[in-house]
Amino acid sequence: MNSRLKNRLVPLLLFVAVFVAVFLLLRYTFLQKEYFGLFLNTPDYWTDLWNGPHPLWTLAGDFLSQFYRLSWVGPALTALLATGCFLLLRLFLKRFQIPLAAVIFTALLVAALLPKARERERWAKVEYASLHMQWDKVLSVATPEASAEDRVLIPYALLAHSERGTLPQNMFRYPVLGPEDIDLEGELTRHGYYFTSLVNECMGCTNEAIHNTFQAACTTPYGTSFGTLRQLIKFNIASGNKAMARKYCDILEKSPFNAATARSARKVVEAMPERSYLDHGPSDTAAVITHNTIRNLRLLAGAGYFNAAAADRYRCLLLLQRDLRSFASSFPPEEDLTALPVTYQQALCLISDRDIQRRLSPAVLESFNQYMQEYNNLRSKEDDPILPGSFWEYYFLGY
Repeated sequence: MNSRLKNRLVPLLLFVAVFVAVFLLLRYTFLQKEYFGLFLNTPDYWTDLWNGPHPLWTLAGDFLSQFYRLSWVGPALTALLATGCFLLLRLFLKRFQIPLAAVIFTALLVAALLPKARERERWAKVEYASLHMQWDKVLSVATPEASAEDRVLIPYALLAHSERGTLPQNMFRYPVLGPEDIDLEGELTRHGYYFTSLVNECMGCTNEAIHNTFQAACTTPYGTSFGTLRQLIKFNIASGNKAMARKYCDILEKSPFNAATARSARKVVEAMPERSYLDHGPSDTAAVITHNTIRNLRLLAGAGYFNAAAADRYRCLLLLQRDLRSFASSFPPEEDLTALPVTYQQALCLISDRDIQRRLSPAVLESFNQYMQEYNNLRSKEDDPILPGSFWEYYFLGY
C-alpha cells in the first residue's frame, strides 16, 4: 500500500471503528452521563467548580457532558481522542501503524466489554428507556433471566408491564421474592429517587414526581443536573406551578447547549395562568411521603389518581404479601371473575368462598386441582417447579 495513502487511511479506519464500537456498546452510558451532568455559566457553578478537586479536568468533563444529549457526540469524542492518541504515538512508531491502531482499538473494546462497563450500560439503557416510556426496550433488557442476575431490574420490568397493562400476567415470570420487588421505596439513592419519580409520573401524581426528582438532583455533585432540571420544568408546568417552572427555566437557560430547550419551555410557562400553586385542589398537592408502597397507593387513590395501572399495582402488591383476603375484597361483588387475568383467578382459587369459586373459570379450577395433587406429592421445594410463572408456585413454594 502506498505510504501516503496508508497515513491517511489508517487513522480514518480507526476513527470509524472506535465510533461504531462505542456507539453500539456505550451509547446509553453517555446519554445518562448528560442527564446527571451539569455546566452552567453562573457564579455558584464557578465557585463550586474552583473549590473542588481538579477544577480544570472537571471543567472539561462538565462542559463536554452537555453535548452528550446527542447520542452520537460521546462516541465521536471518544473516537477523536483515540485517533489523536494514535497520531501522536505514530510520530515515534511510524513503522507500526496498523499494529498500533489495532492495539488502541482492542484496548478500548476490552474496556467497553468489562463487566462493570456492561452493567453500567445496561442500567443506563433501562433508565433512559423508562424515562422516555420506551417500555418494549426496557423489557428487552430487564428480562426474567437478566433480573435473576441483577434483581434491581425487577421493579423496572414490572413498571413496564404495568404501563403496558400486562403486569398480572407477567409478574410471576420474574424471580420475585416479596413486595419490595415491585418498586424501590426506601431505596434512598439516586437510582431509588429516579425510579420513584418515574412511578409517580406514570401514576399521574405530579407532586411526588417533583419531590423525588428534586431528591435525585440532590445526589448529584452540584445539587442539580441537566436532566433533573428538564424534568422539574415539565412537572411544574403540568402541576400549574408557574413560579417554580420559570425558576428552573432561568437556571437551565444558563447552560449553552440547553438554552434553546429552556427558551422553548419558557414560552409555555409564560402562557400559563397567573394563579397560586397553593390555590389548587387537594388532589393537585396530595402528599405521598411514606416508604410504604401499599399506603402510598391508598393515598393516591384517595387523591383521585387510582387508574387501572394503579389498581393492578395495588392488587399485585397484595399478592406479593399473600394477603388474599384484602385481594378478594378489592373486586366488586358483580365483577365477572372469568374475565380476570389467570393470575388473579389463581389467587381467588385459594379463597374458601363458594360464591367466588362458582364464578371462576372452570379451566382454572381444573388446573388448580391438578396443581394441588402434584403439590401434595412434592417432597421438597428444591424439586423441579410444578407450574412455573403461576401464583400458586409463588404462594406455596416461594420464599
